[in-house]
Amino acid sequence: MAFQKQTVEKTTLLEWVRDHHSEEEMRELFLNMDIALKYIHEHGYCIEVFYPTHIEILNHKPDHIQFDNLIELSKDPISSKQMIKEDIFNSSLIQIGLYTNTMRSLTPEFLRSNFDDLARFIPEGDVPYYRGIVQRGASVYFCEYAVERMNRDLEQLDKQIAETEGGKPLQKNNGHFEGTTLSNNQINDDIYKQINGLKDVAFISYLLVPTIALVSLLLITFVSWLLSFL
Repeated sequence: MAFQKQTVEKTTLLEWVRDHHSEEEMRELFLNMDIALKYIHEHGYCIEVFYPTHIEILNHKPDHIQFDNLIELSKDPISSKQMIKEDIFNSSLIQIGLYTNTMRSLTPEFLRSNFDDLARFIPEGDVPYYRGIVQRGASVYFCEYAVERMNRDLEQLDKQIAETEGGKPLQKNNGHFEGTTLSNNQINDDIYKQINGLKDVAFISYLLVPTIALVSLLLITFVSWLLSFL
């Protein structure tokens, strides 16, 4: 019995936002988009075309984010850092554009000059993050900011519990409160398996060429040795 290949339904980010207007839904998606972006950077790639029609949600699952156009990061550390910074800025620009429904006309210059006006439409707790990216040139992932914010909120809650008679402190793991880590590696491993695949091919090629040369050299030496007895 032949098994049919499972089809993957794809929805562009622009289309998805049209059907998911709530602030909570959009924020969840943006966090997952940022987690995917960080994953891509950590595997030596960045985004070539950063636009909502080139970012897709797979099977309507907000944690299944696929960036369509990837290119390798520069081998130069300074250039690589700049490419990552540009990706983080472009991601923030898209998120703000979708929050404010100005995506089609929003430019970096307009965003920097009119951030305070646009910030009214952004979740209040996230405004400091976007301000840091847009106006101060910060290069921090949104998911990292969200984790720090959760830990800060839980730290305050922990103090309140400690001040309560008989209060039990919250559990920590390696300095972080339980449940405050944001990772999506298993899903992203599957979505972006071509990243590791391309690198594996390059690595195999890198090893194969010198191996063939070495074997050929040994073979020639062996044949020469045999001929010396004739």
